[in-house]
Order: sequence, then C-alpha cells, then structure tokens
Amino acid sequence: MLGSPAADGVHCAGTCTLLNVWWEDVGEDAATLKGTSSSQTMTIDGGGAKKASDKVFQHNGPGTVIIRNFQVEDFGKLYRSCGNCETQYKRNVVVDNVTATAPGKAIVGINTNYGDTAKLTRITIINDARKKIKVCDKYKGVTSGEPTEIGSGPDTTNCLYKTSDTTYK
Repeated sequence: MLGSPAADGVHCAGTCTLLNVWWEDVGEDAATLKGTSSSQTMTIDGGGAKKASDKVFQHNGPGTVIIRNFQVEDFGKLYRSCGNCETQYKRNVVVDNVTATAPGKAIVGINTNYGDTAKLTRITIINDARKKIKVCDKYKGVTSGEPTEIGSGPDTTNCLYKTSDTTYK
C-alpha cells in the first residue's frame, strides 16, 4: 500500500513485476517502465490506484507492459506510451480484467506512428453512462513538443480489441 502522496512512483529499469500494489493517491505516475531492451516486461498483477490526475502507468522504454486484475478510479489514463520522449520506441501494452470507475479519460494511449500496440480484454467501466472514458486513444508521438491525438477506438493494427471486450455498469 502506497499512501498519499505517492510522488513519482515506482521506476522499473528493466523487467519487473508489481504484485497486488495499491496506490491511494497516485501523484505523478504510479509506475514507469524505463530500460532499453525490447524484451523487457513490466507486469502489474492485482492491486489498484486512485487519484491519478494524468496517468497511472507510464511507458518510457521499449518492451511490454502487462496490466491485469487491476482496479482504477478517478484517473486520466490507466496507461500511456510516452508521447514525447527524446528517444522513441515501439511499445506494447496488454490490459486484461481491469475495472475502471469514473471519472476517467482513457484506458490506454498509444503512439501509432511508432507501431505501438494495445491488446485489451475484459474491461469493465463503472459509472460512465455517457461512455466518456475512451478505451484506446491514438496519438502521433514526437521526440520534442507535444504529441497530437489522432483518433480512438478499435482497429486491426494498433488498438486490438472488440467493443464486446468492454462492459459498462
């Protein structure tokens, strides 16, 4: 259990696993995958996070982030592939069995111009009758300045999910 404020969170310099970690007040980011190997994986299994005004999980290095069996509420994005890192990589995220409670903006944000992929299954969104929380935001990432949002929703290249993978309650 990480209390308030959680500051800049956990930094993984390579493959790591965060098992049943709870963030009461995320602060800057709950956890960030850094490192330089395309084979590295940060796995978040169980746990949850609250009060993330921006993002919960940040992905700065290459590789894969796996988020499963997780709960999030009052958040900006559950996951974001770095939109303006000085060095950009192809990044992958797998999200499975996640419950997101509004308010929130998006489950994931990825950079399609770098070949990022997001595979999402068993997403439950609570208290969002107007479906304002987007499942997969697409950006044009940059190496300086600010990234541009270019769309959202499922496709067969980057945002790999079906609308039936998301349940609203």
